[in-house]
Amino acid sequence: MRLRILAVVVLAAGVAAASAFAQARPLRPGDAALLKRAPTKEELIAESVAARLTRLHPEVRCGPLGLDLPPGALVTGITLLPPHGQATYFLLLPQMCDYLAWFRADPARYDPSTCTDDNCLNTDVVAALALATVSHESYHVLGYRNEARVECYGMQSIWFVATSLGATVAEGQRIAAFYWQTVYADRERTTPTYWSAQCRDGGKYDLRPSSHGWPS
Repeated sequence: MRLRILAVVVLAAGVAAASAFAQARPLRPGDAALLKRAPTKEELIAESVAARLTRLHPEVRCGPLGLDLPPGALVTGITLLPPHGQATYFLLLPQMCDYLAWFRADPARYDPSTCTDDNCLNTDVVAALALATVSHESYHVLGYRNEARVECYGMQSIWFVATSLGATVAEGQRIAAFYWQTVYADRERTTPTYWSAQCRDGGKYDLRPSSHGWPS
């Protein structure tokens, strides 16, 4: 049973990942109610991405995650893993689902290469976080449990999520590089559970060792 928690702070001079926490909780009645209802259009978007990435058909629901968190922490997604076997669903913070839908409507808007001020920097980091959250949780659905490994795999698949939602390959690669340079760059200090020295070009967690276009 794992969840992904990220706190992202947008500073006047840039963006940094502030902290991360790990916590487990049992399935709540509210989770069952979420899964029973028909998916919204935003949830269908997330499900389609997860299906393409995992080649499975996990359900995705957007709603309250039911967690007690320290002040300033932001939970973006949770995958409840059974003791054995694969998870069949994950939950996303509603804002993440909104950003996935907005990204699909206009991917070029979130290209960090076109950002010229702090306002768009804030928008770009939240969009990148939404793409990374779907990717991260999808790897949990595939059975991976080590958070550092899952975070690294998820980051390397941001470009795939982006292109699945209409971005060009180049745009997806720039968003992945932006995540690597902003959120992941600070993880060793702030969120070591989600960081590994092997998450690098040619490292143990490199999904494409023959390619050097890290992290895509």
